[in-house]
Amino acid sequence: MRPHLFLTILLPSLRVLAADPVPVIIAIQPLDTVRADRVEVMRKGMADAFGLKVEVLATRPLPKAAWYAPRGRYRAEKLLDDLAANTAAKYQLVVGITARDISTTKGEHEDWGIFGLGEVSGRVCVLSTFRLGARGADETRLRERLRKVAVHEAGHVMGLDHCPHHGCVMQDAESSIATVDAETGTFCPTCKTTMESWVKPPGNKPPRPATFPDPAG
Repeated sequence: MRPHLFLTILLPSLRVLAADPVPVIIAIQPLDTVRADRVEVMRKGMADAFGLKVEVLATRPLPKAAWYAPRGRYRAEKLLDDLAANTAAKYQLVVGITARDISTTKGEHEDWGIFGLGEVSGRVCVLSTFRLGARGADETRLRERLRKVAVHEAGHVMGLDHCPHHGCVMQDAESSIATVDAETGTFCPTCKTTMESWVKPPGNKPPRPATFPDPAG
């Protein structure tokens, strides 16, 4: 009877341990040379927006496979592939950041410069500061744009498409930095509900995500 009694006591304990949620952690992956103070703005902005732990990983080089020689910039979708393949699985959301120009295919445009690219309901996104200084923006304006774009791209990973509500941080930039400037930097009530359902552990990440570009032109 003793072995049977032991199992009766142990198995409920195992069920309790198995039910413990896995904490959701966001990773920021600097690619190539990125200013540390700007990365910190991005880290704090996402931590405040999502209420999650955000870790900054060691800087690593941009992958050579992503280089697009005809335009002298990097293909964002290939950066996503690299981030997904080379970032530890414990990070449920990975945000790459680079100061180099990035691009993707948009409609009839084979190579279109963008602010960022994110997988809707995926795991990874990437953004660039290259175009965030447009229209003579000073450092304060650039940092505010960076915070908004980082939250926006992370929102795509959390399952959010572009939002029609004016001022919502998920609004489509429509190739203009002016749209980013006009955003409040926060989620509308509808988008906030979707975001909050994602951040509750262990998150929601389908296996075959689609990419969602945010074009700059």
